[in-house]
Amino acid sequence: MRRLWPILLLLFSLPYAGVAHAQSSAPLTSVQAVKALTNAEAAHSLPVKIEATVTYVRPTEKNLFVMENGYGIYVRFGQDIGLLPGDRIAVTGYTEPSFRPIVVAKEVRFLAHGQLPVPVPAKFEDLIKARLDSQYVQITGHVLSTALDTSQSFNSLRFRVRVPDGTVEGIMAHPGKLRPEDLLEADVRMTGVAGGEYDSKMQLAGMWLDMNSWKDLEILHQPASDPWSLSAIPIDQIVSAYRFSNQSQRVLITGTLTYFEPGTLAVVEQAGGLSVLVKTRSTLPLHAGAAVEVTGFPSIAEESVFLEDGQLRAAAQGVPIQPRTIDWENASTGKYAYNLVAMEGEVVGVVHDSRVDLFMILAGGHLFSATLRRSSAGASLNTSAAATPTVGSTVRVSGVCFVDPGDHWHDRLWFDIRMRSLEDVVILKQPSWWTVKRMAYIVSVMSGFILIAVIWAGFLDRQLRRQTGIFARQSQEDAIRERRLARQEQQRSQILELVSSSAPLPEVLKEIQAMVSSRLLGAPCWFELHAATEARRKPPNDPGIVSQELFSRDGVSLGFLVATPILKHSAEAEISAALLAGARVAQLAIDTRRLYSDLHHRSEYDLLTDIPNRFSMERTLDELMQSGRRKEGAFGLIYVDLDRFKQVNDRYGHRTGDLYLQEVTRRMKLQLRTNDVLARIGGDEFIALAPILRSRADAEEIAIRLERCFDQPFDLEGLHLRGSASVGLAIYPEDGTTEEELQRSADAAMYAHKEGKRHIDGITAELRR
Repeated sequence: MRRLWPILLLLFSLPYAGVAHAQSSAPLTSVQAVKALTNAEAAHSLPVKIEATVTYVRPTEKNLFVMENGYGIYVRFGQDIGLLPGDRIAVTGYTEPSFRPIVVAKEVRFLAHGQLPVPVPAKFEDLIKARLDSQYVQITGHVLSTALDTSQSFNSLRFRVRVPDGTVEGIMAHPGKLRPEDLLEADVRMTGVAGGEYDSKMQLAGMWLDMNSWKDLEILHQPASDPWSLSAIPIDQIVSAYRFSNQSQRVLITGTLTYFEPGTLAVVEQAGGLSVLVKTRSTLPLHAGAAVEVTGFPSIAEESVFLEDGQLRAAAQGVPIQPRTIDWENASTGKYAYNLVAMEGEVVGVVHDSRVDLFMILAGGHLFSATLRRSSAGASLNTSAAATPTVGSTVRVSGVCFVDPGDHWHDRLWFDIRMRSLEDVVILKQPSWWTVKRMAYIVSVMSGFILIAVIWAGFLDRQLRRQTGIFARQSQEDAIRERRLARQEQQRSQILELVSSSAPLPEVLKEIQAMVSSRLLGAPCWFELHAATEARRKPPNDPGIVSQELFSRDGVSLGFLVATPILKHSAEAEISAALLAGARVAQLAIDTRRLYSDLHHRSEYDLLTDIPNRFSMERTLDELMQSGRRKEGAFGLIYVDLDRFKQVNDRYGHRTGDLYLQEVTRRMKLQLRTNDVLARIGGDEFIALAPILRSRADAEEIAIRLERCFDQPFDLEGLHLRGSASVGLAIYPEDGTTEEELQRSADAAMYAHKEGKRHIDGITAELRR
């Protein structure tokens, strides 16, 4: 590893240099500028210095949502300085990638008390497409479920609201005297900050609304009836109220609570083995065995019916549910899913961690798991008297049978018995003293004695062989020395071949290290190369390390070739000769590779805009044509010609023209997708290739975005310029099956577009007269 880190330093020096440059650039001074960044740009930790209005303060994290001029962002701060919604603040920090670019605040300074922005009416389509991410919005909907969250140091109100086309979840940080029962089945208008729920990859997985207080909620219509006044129905009839697309009817059931994880899920069972899973936000102090009433909406997933948006409350009385003793055959069919059951077997594995106690149990030659989750309502009960089983024990476990989804008509299903407390584990039989662990211990002790005897016999044999080996070693050393010299020459020839070929530089440097290490009798050897933007460092000052400085062809220091030779085995002259030979070959390799890389980049990319040139574009277009013929696919070619670009050069000079081209390139790249390619094929001519199309409308949308990116004026060194472009589109194979036909079609479409704009401009000028 010590030999590899200089190579890794060389490979990653360019991205790190880019980050250092970004951090030293001028700070972003508006929320809009931060919002316009991509996550790739935000990852460079760009400096930020903005003023904005606080729209929400997360009590658990002290992080903020802020807005300015209709744009909102998330600010990670983590300190409580007494900010309130509507406060004007100054934020100093840097950017960081997330679902959208965010700001990590190093300092937040209060400026003045102010007013919250006017909320934007939001539709579900706008929210789910993240068009209003981090903005102050207002929604109107029907409350499906609501619960008071007491898991934090403060109480908050969580809710789920049905709006046209979908559902929105959220939290009210300061509900005041507002109660969950006041909102259930009510029509409401809510104001807050639009956010989202995200998976572990920071992909949007649901819509979220952060509300400040009870003042941000207006009840438009009280519930038409009390949800708890519905007639209770049997569990096996709740599917009759199911409707597709979140249109199910609310139902009411009664039964016994057999399992409860507050804020997550519950299981309710009725006499006769009828049971159902309930997804709920409720955190009421309920425990297994309690009689409950549950109201919620039927839903179906993976051939299983459950209640969604469940609301729970204690009932006057219920029927006690006793665990039904079953075996593995019955449990694996799924017929006892979500029933309170009991099973017996032998513990073959035990795992304890901060979240779950897990027991692997063998029953009838089959394995199943029994778990006690710390989030279960009964896990906190006093179980000090309960004995914890060990491996080898025969136990009887009681709990609710959770079955993994699968094709239960053909396959046996994996199931898990979820216990309520350790009292659900009863030890029927302690493990035998003669266990595998104890037997392994005895065998280990006996093996130790045998090993000692073998080592002693080997020591005596070694002493005998050592005397005879000394003579053989001396004769072998001469032969090894000759082979080493031959191998060193062979290595040098191979390295020169790699230098003259297109082998990667790290591979060449690795071979040079191996050659120098071989000449130094296997001593560690590595390169310490300067980064592109790094100042020249001093050679290593360790007395046990020797080095040779590397210089480029123009005399610039490249770094050092370093080794840690064993001096008693290598003379100083041999060490210097080996390092010098390695340094010369390394200098040649580095200079050659830099020259090759520079020539290759110049041949493939436009030097002004740093995007592919005509030759690179034609090669990409040829590859798309070949792929399209093989797969019968379609792709788009968009021809872009800048209008009146010659007037920019003639009036303001070529430097302004170059800046204009660079800004035009940057704007157009932002309009393209990840797989799209933008190339400059002439002075004011560009071509965009769209390899992946579902229809012609996809390409037309890209063309429109390219044309519209000229709507905003260009600010170039104090000059305020307006630009435009003419755009032409051609689709393979609809508009041509060869490169010439496609470019000709796109060129014709572009000129038709240009002439159309000239005609419109002429009509406009005539009307102004």
